[in-house]
Amino acid sequence: MSKPDPRRPKSDRDVLDDLGNLIGESVKKGRAKLEKLIEESRKHKKGGHDDDDFLGYLRAFLDDRNIAAVTPSSKFLVDRVIRAMNLPNAGVIVEYGAAQGVMTRRILEKMRPDAKLIAIEFNRRLFDELIERVRDPRMIAEHGDVREVDQILARHGIHKADTIISGVPFAFFSGRGRHELLHKTSELLNPGGRFVPYQVTTHLIPMLKDYFSDVDIQFEVRNMPPHFVFTALK
Repeated sequence: MSKPDPRRPKSDRDVLDDLGNLIGESVKKGRAKLEKLIEESRKHKKGGHDDDDFLGYLRAFLDDRNIAAVTPSSKFLVDRVIRAMNLPNAGVIVEYGAAQGVMTRRILEKMRPDAKLIAIEFNRRLFDELIERVRDPRMIAEHGDVREVDQILARHGIHKADTIISGVPFAFFSGRGRHELLHKTSELLNPGGRFVPYQVTTHLIPMLKDYFSDVDIQFEVRNMPPHFVFTALK
């Protein structure tokens, strides 16, 4: 199918343009409560890997407005994304926004022994936790911007992928930035490959249909906040 020009001016359909600011304003209202929760949790900490994941994520969330979700992905959202990825047929997998590795660990559990996973995370705190907590020779962890995914993959001699997933909130990109990333994503996928973004709104659907031949939509309410899971086929 023909590809839209990612350099074109922002269109009326880019209704995500103001959503990032709205999310940011809503988040500010809850920051004081979250900071208090972290302090209380430190005082009464029981310990455990899940507790560390939650507190580490909250600290990063408070420091970085580009993190949209208040908590790491729930096991229900992770399972739904994993099912959409078609991992038995994926030799090269790319993860946009790996955070501290909640989704990453499950991908590594389910993917083939000969597969590769390139996990990209922009937030420095979350990236440091990712490489500390997730150790697997099949994973290539990259601290960088997903909008440079083509350059990141090329540095490792990788030019095509079978599955790309994204927990990165597209609402925080400009209209042009969204189109450019979707264009790169589509170009990087092998024929029959799939792009699986999980987002808090449905506003990405019109753009996905510009770049992919078929888009499936599912909804997972058992997450905070609830997420839509899209499966876009090339």
